[in-house]
Formats: sequence, C-alpha cells, structure tokens
Amino acid sequence: MGLPLSTVELQQLNEGVFNVDLYRNMHNGPPPARAECQYPVLPVGQNFVVDFGRQKALHGKWQVVVNDEAPFYLCQRVFENGTLSRRKSADHRRKFFEREIYLALEKEE
Repeated sequence: MGLPLSTVELQQLNEGVFNVDLYRNMHNGPPPARAECQYPVLPVGQNFVVDFGRQKALHGKWQVVVNDEAPFYLCQRVFENGTLSRRKSADHRRKFFEREIYLALEKEE
C-alpha cells in the first residue's frame, strides 16, 4: 500500500492530472497497457447514430472528434441542423468503445 495522499495529490487526481509515480506507489506496478484495436481506426469526422441500449441520453447522432486513444473514441453529439454541440456535459460529449460505434454503423446499413 502506498503512502497517504497529500491534498495537492488528491487535487491532481480530481482534476484528471495523471501522476505515474503516484500510480506506481499506490498499485505497486506500471500502469496497465492500452487495449488493442480489433477494427480499423475510424477517421475523425465519422458520423454514426446510436438507437440501441437502455440509456436514452445516448440515443442520437454522434461524430468522432478524437481518435488518438483508439479503441476509445471521444465523440460529440451532432444536432439536427448538422452542427456539433459545444457543450462539455456527458450528454453531449463522451467516449465510445470501438465495438459500440461499429455496431451502430452496422445497424445503419
């Protein structure tokens, strides 16, 4: 078990700043390896429609905005007029796993 966290370290964790040394102290090992992609990497700008699942907030049209962390893609909601939402809330911006996106693309066909 690592040392107790200081208030500065707790603040860094809450803000999303990742400290590798702190992680190693807490978990006694290196950070986990990144997951490998099972599908081709989607291009930025790829649109898809989610119309499945229990979370109604996810239903609608989405667009891939960042694909650097594939197989996880940062996506933004697309409005009916075709513009991207600028809101940063979870209802308008979230990470989708590649399988979710490919499932949505298969249903569109």
